[in-house]
Amino acid sequence: MRKKSWSLLQAGDMVEVIAPASHAPVDKLEAGVRWLRESGLVPRVPPDIIKTDVFFAAPLEVQLSHLKAALTSESSAIWCLRGGYGSMRLIPHLLDLTPPTRPKLFIGFSDITALHLFFTQHWNWPVIHGRMIGQMPPDLALTPDRKLLSDLIFGRKREHAFRGLVPLNAAARARKEIRGSITGGNLRILQSSLGTKWELRARGKILFIEDVAERGYSVDRMLEQLIQAGIIDQGLKALVFGDFTDCHEKDGRELVSVALERFAQRVSYPVLRGLPAGHGPEINFPIPFNTPCVLTLGRTGKLLCSYGGNR
Repeated sequence: MRKKSWSLLQAGDMVEVIAPASHAPVDKLEAGVRWLRESGLVPRVPPDIIKTDVFFAAPLEVQLSHLKAALTSESSAIWCLRGGYGSMRLIPHLLDLTPPTRPKLFIGFSDITALHLFFTQHWNWPVIHGRMIGQMPPDLALTPDRKLLSDLIFGRKREHAFRGLVPLNAAARARKEIRGSITGGNLRILQSSLGTKWELRARGKILFIEDVAERGYSVDRMLEQLIQAGIIDQGLKALVFGDFTDCHEKDGRELVSVALERFAQRVSYPVLRGLPAGHGPEINFPIPFNTPCVLTLGRTGKLLCSYGGNR
């Protein structure tokens, strides 16, 4: 299937800000919107974007109306406010929608993994796993990941190489070049996709996984379930782990590494670690899903990512 692309942003382009999951403090929303304006973009924010439900930014029907309006409007991009929980509730209501003629730039991560899987697998859209509006204050240039994200969406940069990936098994140390596209995201949400119509389809792809606040046994259990479900037992081109943030045991030990290394020894495809993306408070580099990428293996790994925008 031919890869699609979204349009690179230009000054004056409209960006839809939506909150399909949990709510965020108003000051975070205002700071992100201010950054959009200072970048020359025109943010459109629903007046009832934060109409707090017990678990969500707003009731389902409100969140769904915002997402549908964003998908069908004349805007160039859709940027999520925050993750948390709730995105998967929207997907059953999207299954019968007709996709827009051209993909829109869609950005988010964490709980937004559910929507990433839907858009990439059902609509063949490229999307960006990257920081959300609530994490885009006006002092953008202070962190390299936010700077890269800005350069990518405006077309000042079209690809990026992530170096120094650590091989976790013999297959990852063999000198080899793997071409493919990336899918994945948050491990807990990938697990939640099992048995749904948006279930993770990772065969023939490079799978990326990250998570936050999960103890070692929990990570091991989620990977075990994905293996037993036949999702990641075989057929992947490679698997690259990102950040696992705040994942210490009650006694302070870090056992997630043990779970990841044990998993790597069980599978025949290359497994690496060290992609600087996930829930890190300082760094969360943008990762493109459903675009051409090249993974170079050896003593250390390198992932060259092409991003999905065109003029």
